[in-house]
Amino acid sequence: MGAIMNVNELTIEEKIGQMLCFAYHGTTMNSQIEYLINNLHIGGLISFARNITSIKQIAKLNSDIQEKSKIPLFLGLDQEGGVVRRVLSEITPLPGAMLLASGSSLEEVYEINNIVAKELKQIGFNMNFAPVADVNNNPLNPVINSRAYSDNPEIVAQYATYAALGIQDAKVIPTLKHFPGHGDTVIDSHLGLPVVSKTLEELEQIEMYPFQKAINANVKGIMLSHVMYKALDDKYPASMSKKIVTDLLKNKLGFTGLIVTDSLTMKAIANNYSIEEVILQSVNAGVDVLIFCGQADLKEQIEIFNTFVRLVYEEKILLQRLNESVQKIFKFKQQFDIVKDKYKLVTNITFANEDNLNFALSLYEKGITYVGKEQFIPFKEDEKVIIIFPKVQLYTLVDNENDEYYTLGKYLPFKEIVYDEECDYAYIANVSKEFDRIIFCSYNVSERDYQSTLFSYLDKSKVVGVALRSPYDYLHLKGLTQFLLIYEPTAYALQTIKKVLMGEIIAKGKLPIKI
Repeated sequence: MGAIMNVNELTIEEKIGQMLCFAYHGTTMNSQIEYLINNLHIGGLISFARNITSIKQIAKLNSDIQEKSKIPLFLGLDQEGGVVRRVLSEITPLPGAMLLASGSSLEEVYEINNIVAKELKQIGFNMNFAPVADVNNNPLNPVINSRAYSDNPEIVAQYATYAALGIQDAKVIPTLKHFPGHGDTVIDSHLGLPVVSKTLEELEQIEMYPFQKAINANVKGIMLSHVMYKALDDKYPASMSKKIVTDLLKNKLGFTGLIVTDSLTMKAIANNYSIEEVILQSVNAGVDVLIFCGQADLKEQIEIFNTFVRLVYEEKILLQRLNESVQKIFKFKQQFDIVKDKYKLVTNITFANEDNLNFALSLYEKGITYVGKEQFIPFKEDEKVIIIFPKVQLYTLVDNENDEYYTLGKYLPFKEIVYDEECDYAYIANVSKEFDRIIFCSYNVSERDYQSTLFSYLDKSKVVGVALRSPYDYLHLKGLTQFLLIYEPTAYALQTIKKVLMGEIIAKGKLPIKI
């Protein structure tokens, strides 16, 4: 039996629901999800790692969700790759953006994104909030950093477009993010409202350039940032700005695809605007899908829905505006085969087959990058070596809180000290004197300066540095002459750097940024 896919057959409440995408609790069909579907008529759900225990579990849940809904739902997640992944195992690993840009061809980036998207489609996902199209042109950017492909707009444009098309050709909707660009900020929009003061010309040449190229290539989805661009709108961030969404993105850049917000519960928005103002401005700006993650509290979700309904009945939001977005939502649900009678639960799921896994691992090997003033000399098993490794903690709120992080000591036959901000610098330095060589690992030094303090205690002539995430660590570790970049502290990246350190493979990557 086919689903209702005609806007004229919907009530006002059903139209409003189609424009809402909520996070949820649990790993099975539950009363919250049922309420969201039956009473709020939601158009989409976003899953996080907390909702996913296995691919069979999430495939069943996604199937149950679609079964319950009168209108098929957008079922989305953030599977960017690298440190931002929600399906953590059993599918083909996707390296992060900067690692890919360091060694992979555009065709390879298309292929790996296509492989992963096909697997996501098979377990019921039809929207991926990726890829990142931000130009990371600020070394102190706390939230984008190695999630971006490069600090060069041309490189970002090419890689982000190929990644998006790889996702799109698997019948999964990509959403290039975060328009018009989140690269040149020093504030994480999860925590506060970033303000960018560049001129329109500068924004067009740098920040917006990858988005324009992707639009020209017919990429179908874009996610808006919670960043204020004073040259474009000095009152509202992009996600709430008609000047940016309608005047710029739609009219000037010619984008006709699906426009979604970043989560409207992020502090950039929640700390500065009421729910009423957020809904009123975002919808009237021309947004199609409003995403709310946060605590995924049902009471708050009901309040959001009721506020939206009231604004429509008060005619502060016009039916014409609703109809425009809902028609587009239906169009995309049909284009991407998000149709109820086509949805089938796949029970015989086998992912990450050997060929795909080997392909993914080859991209990790191509991306590991060496920068330094001296030639790198691999380690030998019988050498006296100590690893000094930072305790990897959640870096931003977009990272997976339940990802399993390993230390390098898991893969190498050397003594290891794991340090944090409470460490005894003199003690670690004293212990390290007993060793011939030191592997010093760092993790976003600009945000954690105790790492550079500890480094200052060490004998620099013995040290080989390994940046676990930010390549900009090189700028903060003065006197370092041998430095390897892995861009993400994932198990696959650590296994690969182990091979480089032990001389099994050579670091072939080329740095896609200037440091």
